[in-house]
Amino acid sequence: MKHKCFAAVVLAAALWLTGCGGAAAPAGSGAASKSTASTAVQTAQKERITDQWSLEKTVRGEMIGVQKLSIHVPQLVCDSPDAAALNEELAAMYAAEYMDYESYPDAEVPQGEECSQTEINWDAYWYGDCVSLVMRSHDYDDAPWYYSGWCFDFATGRQITTAEMLQRMGLDPDEVQAQVQRQAMQAFDREMAQGAYYEGLRLGGNLSEMRMGTLEYNELENLCLLLPQQDRLVLRGKYCSETDWGWQQLDVEIPLTSAAPADTPALTDTYDGVQVQLEGTQATITLSPAPKTATWDTELNLRLEQAHTYPILGSYNEYVDVCIGQQTDSVFHPVVYLLTKDGVVEYVDVLRCLLFGNAMICQDPIYIANNGVSLERSGSSKVNLRRKDGSVLELADLSSEWSVQEIPYSVIGSYNYTDETGWSWMDLGSDGSAQLGVQDNSRIYRGDAAYLGVVPEGVVLAIFTDAGLDFVAAFKTDLYNENLTLTMIDGQNPFAEGETQLQMSRSYG
Repeated sequence: MKHKCFAAVVLAAALWLTGCGGAAAPAGSGAASKSTASTAVQTAQKERITDQWSLEKTVRGEMIGVQKLSIHVPQLVCDSPDAAALNEELAAMYAAEYMDYESYPDAEVPQGEECSQTEINWDAYWYGDCVSLVMRSHDYDDAPWYYSGWCFDFATGRQITTAEMLQRMGLDPDEVQAQVQRQAMQAFDREMAQGAYYEGLRLGGNLSEMRMGTLEYNELENLCLLLPQQDRLVLRGKYCSETDWGWQQLDVEIPLTSAAPADTPALTDTYDGVQVQLEGTQATITLSPAPKTATWDTELNLRLEQAHTYPILGSYNEYVDVCIGQQTDSVFHPVVYLLTKDGVVEYVDVLRCLLFGNAMICQDPIYIANNGVSLERSGSSKVNLRRKDGSVLELADLSSEWSVQEIPYSVIGSYNYTDETGWSWMDLGSDGSAQLGVQDNSRIYRGDAAYLGVVPEGVVLAIFTDAGLDFVAAFKTDLYNENLTLTMIDGQNPFAEGETQLQMSRSYG
């Protein structure tokens, strides 16, 4: 009987490992059979990933001093081309630079002598035949851990993306992506407001760079996928920080089972033809013809003939209050103020967004106006923030000051684009100057660029010229490949008519 039970377990494991690990699961009946099947599955999963190279040694060298090495580099036990390529990539990234130490003699460390520690190891998180392989490493004792992840499907022998792994779990990758980026930005904003690190960052564009870096790092393909328990999914990312190595680890837990939506009331406010509504993660501003908005026609040559609703772009927080006020009395200048659950004020400068394009962008938070509990309109126009200590702070001057910011340094420079119409180019200066040459350089435009905020697609700039070539776009740079991706938000793409997105190469000429 013992031999028959053992044979059954081996057969189950063999079925599970068909090819690279076929999808057949062990069968059985009753509690004892389920327990045996589970053991067989766990054994099979362990056999699918093993160490391809490891080293446990303390070494001494002229350049490195004394180092304790604890290195384990995994390999996928699968004969597919994707598995071979991933194994080679892991070896190159984590093993190659340490292989020479195999020949070093074991070093003795006298008491009191400093010894740094380099540790590299891995964890495997399984979902059926799919595995999320997570590498962790740090260079010395006090250094933060660095994580990298790969997903692989043993049933097909194919490396898969994080988005594909999420789909296998029944999740919508776009919804998960938005949730992770929202939580990352909330963590970033919370730290900035509490630490007051923003003072030297805003004017030079560094603040927007940090917010953009947080969004970019937390794109799905940069995240590690962890399943600490069978019904718990965690995506591990980071947010930009002024403390502790420039980044802080961020773990976002994603429910694997759908829960009933929280019953949170919508937040609304209306002020002279401007209406805002916040409901869940959806935020909109509606502009309607009214006595105050009608003044834009004569004063600013800005005509509003019918009601129009705009989504608010660049808003990532959870909000507890909203209020619309006026920034100046000389012209109708509405500003929508949003109060986050952490007591930080965000705002949408409605008139500024209209003058610079046709999109409502949520500006960077006013971190100095933190510890807020409510927003209230003072008199007929200005909005005040009431804070926990009972003090009241007027927001109009703050939002006006906060809008003044240089163009973020990552997008400053010269760029080229070539298509069937010929050569086009663009120059962006830190002072907001902009020059464009389009249609094989047959037309040259000069103007200005204004920073509006950040969205997942990049830093949002409104570019307007004296010749009427105006547009709003998100700009994101890829420093490794030295190119810039332009994603249109409003207006006509000046470089390629009808295209919503294109890449431009950095120019050093």
